[in-house]
Amino acid sequence: MDFELERVCILQKSGISAHLAIPAEPLHLTQEIQVISFFDPERLLQLKRWFRIVHVLAKTIPHDIMKKYFNEFGFYDEIEKDINRVIDDTGAICNRASSVLNSIRNEKQRTQKAIQQVLQGLLSDRSSLFSDGVVVERNGRYVLPVKRNFKKDLPGIVHAFSNTGETVFIEPIEVTEYAAQLVALENEEKEEIERILRALTDRIRPFIPGIEQDIRVIIDLDIVFAKIRYAQDLDAIKPCFSDDLVIVDGFHPMLKQVCERVVPLNVNLPRDQTVLLISGPNAGGKTVVLKTVGVIALMAKCGMMIPAAEGSRLPFFRDIYADIGDEQSIESQLSTFAAHLVQIKKALGASSDSLVLLDELMSQTSVEEGSALAMAILDVLAGKKCWVFTTTHNENLKLYASSRADMQNGGMEYTDHPTYRLILGIPQASNALRLARSVGIDHGVIDRARSYMDQEKVGFNELFEDLSKKLKIVESERKELSDMINEYQVKLSDLNTKKKNVLENLKTTYRKDMIKSKRRIEKLIKDLKKEGAKPEKIREVRTFFEEKLKDRTAYKPYHPVIGEIVRIRDLKKNGQVIEEHDGQYKISLDAIFYWVDPEDIEAVN
Repeated sequence: MDFELERVCILQKSGISAHLAIPAEPLHLTQEIQVISFFDPERLLQLKRWFRIVHVLAKTIPHDIMKKYFNEFGFYDEIEKDINRVIDDTGAICNRASSVLNSIRNEKQRTQKAIQQVLQGLLSDRSSLFSDGVVVERNGRYVLPVKRNFKKDLPGIVHAFSNTGETVFIEPIEVTEYAAQLVALENEEKEEIERILRALTDRIRPFIPGIEQDIRVIIDLDIVFAKIRYAQDLDAIKPCFSDDLVIVDGFHPMLKQVCERVVPLNVNLPRDQTVLLISGPNAGGKTVVLKTVGVIALMAKCGMMIPAAEGSRLPFFRDIYADIGDEQSIESQLSTFAAHLVQIKKALGASSDSLVLLDELMSQTSVEEGSALAMAILDVLAGKKCWVFTTTHNENLKLYASSRADMQNGGMEYTDHPTYRLILGIPQASNALRLARSVGIDHGVIDRARSYMDQEKVGFNELFEDLSKKLKIVESERKELSDMINEYQVKLSDLNTKKKNVLENLKTTYRKDMIKSKRRIEKLIKDLKKEGAKPEKIREVRTFFEEKLKDRTAYKPYHPVIGEIVRIRDLKKNGQVIEEHDGQYKISLDAIFYWVDPEDIEAVN
């Protein structure tokens, strides 16, 4: 499966996503040729389409990645030419298939023409006998429509009657010999066509194993391209297989097709916590979570990209078991609960590293017995190191999962309405009373129901709701803090870049000045050696050094106070004094800090 994923990824990166347009039904030639003596025209036409696909793809695929697949295909041009010679694009046998066939068909045309001439002559000479002045074909024979009253006036063979019985279709005696000759020609034509098809089939027979292998390769490639196109439509990613299960912004592919906005699924389960118990209101999205996890796991096992964001990873599940929906069966005499038990029995036989999806675990029986059974089932599956996603409304199960280190509670968030967001770590209340109120159930009924509820469980539900609200506030603040940190890091990166650029510019400027001064000094030394210590040369040297050193001696040192705005002479920019140390001052300039000597500072009015 890793190879399949790699192949999908490689072909996706190559930009190839075209459908190969293969026929809907693959060919099974080896099995077919064992029970027939020759291929019929329809099968040969289908074969010809296959050869054309291979031929076109081999010539039009420009990518080197694909060439290696098509270079191994057989060469079928000669067979394709033979098929083209025998049948046309409609599947009809061509006259050029053989000279004998062409001769037979020419003779048939002459015979048919002779029959038509005789019949047309009768229609013309004895028009009063006929109900219609046209030649009619019945049961493959040419006949004339004779009025019932004149049936005996036209000797011949009766082939049919009209619905009303007023017309008799008679083959006149004048064309009987021609008709017999036509039947004989048709039999000869049929025999010749069978001979041609048998010879063509024998020509193809040695190539059948190679053809079927090529067909399998093309179908295989077509499946890969389908995976690529589907991944592109979903903006899916390559799954990473690991020991933990992390789904980042995952979604069910079907939801993308029916909903404009899909709430993404985010799950994070470490290897030592493989059981997730999902609670929350009805119609809150619990079952969708199970289906989404199951579909993503199956897509990954099938070598497909998964509908999730980067960072998602999951185990390569050995097996996947699901008990979702109502499996009751009248035929099998299974109740809803019994049907669930049958599915759970299969899941209990799972090996480690299997995925088990259980919807409404043990909710179809009494709370006491259902809770006990559910706990035992989760115990066994957790002991086998299976990955388990299960939904429940059972408060006992929520408390049980909270007490287990290898299990985790989660729930579908509910504010004033379902948000379809999975929250890990905190179970959620079922909110049945709220939902009942929202659909218009009488307030008196709801108040009466509340009075029957166990007040301790009401307190638990209120605690769950309060924790969910606080968790939402914490997540909001965490997101705000994360955004601030990201913003700070961006600004800090920009400042460091800016500082680096300023320093580089200063270094470049000083480097150029030093090079220029060095060249000037070298010229002065060369001139002194050449011309001697003449007074004008000495003055020139003295003037050069005085100009270069005057910046260090012309300015008096300035000692600012902390917080004062001063001007840096070299940069000709203003900054604020931040700190003083060992006679130097730290100055902030465009959020970049410089240590500057007092001689390089001047006051700013």
